[in-house]
Amino acid sequence: MFPEEAAEKAARIGYPILLRPSFVLGGRGMFIVYDEKELNGVVKEAFAVAPGKPVLLDKFLEEAIELDVDCISDGETTVVGGMLATY
Repeated sequence: MFPEEAAEKAARIGYPILLRPSFVLGGRGMFIVYDEKELNGVVKEAFAVAPGKPVLLDKFLEEAIELDVDCISDGETTVVGGMLATY
């Protein structure tokens, strides 16, 4: 995605959106954007963090619960090593 495509894609997804460089999984570099005016300021910053790298837009789910599960499997047996819930 290029900066000029961001507004079109965000409108198609619907606000609020989560905007982040593709290598960012959390924290700094991630932006929750609520409208096109806010998007215009944030999109430049997101592209500046990693020039030439993809920037991702996702629908942001308000009041969602985040759950991370670490597990390992051999294809038959799966063992859960840890779970983390963020409320």
